[in-house]
Amino acid sequence: QWIGVERPKAPVGMPKEGLSGKEEIEVMYDLMVAALQTDSTRVLTYRQATSPLLKSLGTKVLAHDMSHYGTVQNVGPKLDASQMRDVAQSALFAGLLDRLLRAKEADGSALFDHTTVVYGSNLRTAHTLENCPTLVAGRGAGVKLGHHLVLPKGTPLCNVWLTLLKGAGVPVESHGDSTGVVSEMMA
Repeated sequence: QWIGVERPKAPVGMPKEGLSGKEEIEVMYDLMVAALQTDSTRVLTYRQATSPLLKSLGTKVLAHDMSHYGTVQNVGPKLDASQMRDVAQSALFAGLLDRLLRAKEADGSALFDHTTVVYGSNLRTAHTLENCPTLVAGRGAGVKLGHHLVLPKGTPLCNVWLTLLKGAGVPVESHGDSTGVVSEMMA
């Protein structure tokens, strides 16, 4: 039924050449919103380009070295660079959420109301896989917004994925090593 149907035009222009790391992320976020607005896709995944972002922030600390503090003498510069990166990434992510709130659907609702956005990392400090920070936004999977949850130690992150899948109407009983849904997440 889509053969011969003209694709909607993207609401953003072509990016300029020679983007800084920060600008590259902003363009990717613009493209992600445009892809959702034009119904070109329903699922996106994006791994931020951390090294170019750090370069654009003027830090000399390498992305991989940030979480390996080592000796007390190295803590300051690495921690400072890590905090600078976190502030920049938070501001960029807030910009993505603002774009989703401003993007209107045909019924007048915001794209944010029909989208689930998950932002996080697969690692914490050093190579620790426990207690990874994860931010969930958007109303697409029926999550309760505006609160901070600390799940019991040992709760698999797959419980969050299972909760989001079920909230989006996907009929699944488990996901990965999930042990159940996170009922506190649901509105």
